[in-house]
Amino acid sequence: MSLTDLIPLNRSEHLYWAAEGRLGPINQPYMLRLSGPVDAALVRQTLRELVTAFPRMRSVIEPGFWLDRMRILPDDFIVDQLFDDAYQVEHGVDLDDSDALQAWHSTRLNDPLSLEHGLPWRARFLPHPSQPGLLFVVHHIVGDGRSMIQMLCAILGRLNGQPISASPLDSPSMHAAVTPAHVWQWPAAIWRGWRQSRADARAAQGQQVITLNQRHSPRFTTSAIRYHELPCPAEVMKQLARANHCTQNALLTALIANTFLAPHAHNPNAVAALRISVDLRRYYPEGQAPTFGNYVATCTVRARHQPTLTAQIADIEQQIQQQLARFERRDHALPLTLYEWLPVIGRRRYGQLIALSKARGSLPDISCHFSNLGSAEFINPKNSSVRLENLFPATINAAFLLGALSLNGRQFLVVIRQCAEVDDATVRTFLNGFDQQFTNVQKSATPATPADTAPAKSR
Repeated sequence: MSLTDLIPLNRSEHLYWAAEGRLGPINQPYMLRLSGPVDAALVRQTLRELVTAFPRMRSVIEPGFWLDRMRILPDDFIVDQLFDDAYQVEHGVDLDDSDALQAWHSTRLNDPLSLEHGLPWRARFLPHPSQPGLLFVVHHIVGDGRSMIQMLCAILGRLNGQPISASPLDSPSMHAAVTPAHVWQWPAAIWRGWRQSRADARAAQGQQVITLNQRHSPRFTTSAIRYHELPCPAEVMKQLARANHCTQNALLTALIANTFLAPHAHNPNAVAALRISVDLRRYYPEGQAPTFGNYVATCTVRARHQPTLTAQIADIEQQIQQQLARFERRDHALPLTLYEWLPVIGRRRYGQLIALSKARGSLPDISCHFSNLGSAEFINPKNSSVRLENLFPATINAAFLLGALSLNGRQFLVVIRQCAEVDDATVRTFLNGFDQQFTNVQKSATPATPADTAPAKSR
């Protein structure tokens, strides 16, 4: 076995490994519904070829004297045996009952994976005469959301007769994306980062971050998933974004912020703190960007009451551009470099710090973590016969999590909550408020007709 098959974990992967078991299983269970009947044997062959093409899919975590690492297993009979455990056909799941499916999906979200023993993923094929399902569960230590999409594209391609291309085994390091290229650039980067952090702290003074939490739990427990279809077709969403001179992502973000803020209209200090993922691949030097793995950081926008939706969109877009400019200038070089050293304290101690922060309530106050996949149509190959009918991505998060996507002309939202702190009834109330935000925007964007403006006739 070659030493090149022993891969170090980057800072995100160390965090997932330390939080595993305390936060819960850091899984990414993606629920797919496929259009038309699919042969279970073809699905099995597709996933087996996927394991060959993506080396991290046949990895185990190997304990080290000080730091744990990822061992890429040879693609041999042992992987064949582990594959038989990872992939199974499951009967008895009612795919036509959305509530039953999302409850089953929630159970799978909370199922742990044995990262030191078996493969870091699971798949369950759910037969159906017209729209079979595939639950594809991959531990986050394997790769981020963009890596998941790469594998979904490979799966749909193979189901349509296309071969799966081999994925490179990239270096997991994020250093090149977050640190200055030259030593002499470090002082300015550190100075800018320090000034910005001080300015952020001053701006946050007196603010009240709005969350859906009804109570504080001293520990992480189970999480639950809810599917939601927005009352706004994808084409209408495009029209609304054009009418508001913004991207669809900016419009969604602003409406989410306003949904949090609406019940607190008389509180001038209310803030919706939205955490947003930032793909660091774009910040690597040219030609050095990795493909598959975990290369994501986050930033937070803080939305306050604004007089109009237009003003809210403009404020959020400005904050997002300012946050992205910080990554471009390497202003986060010092704190992100310090985070790289946290794993040196060891997984056990690192996990204890996470648990202690949760018990003390010292984790950052966040309204939600928002991730927008956008249109998922690109996952389907051109002229494909087997296509995605529905897609419900999910993962565990310490904060309330919202995932958005559009598919087949419809807009979907996947909601993940910490059950100990957020009730399902509260989620339904939030989603009703979110739907009302869309209704209000669509009404304001629709020109009034003479019939609408004419006075009602008495009878």
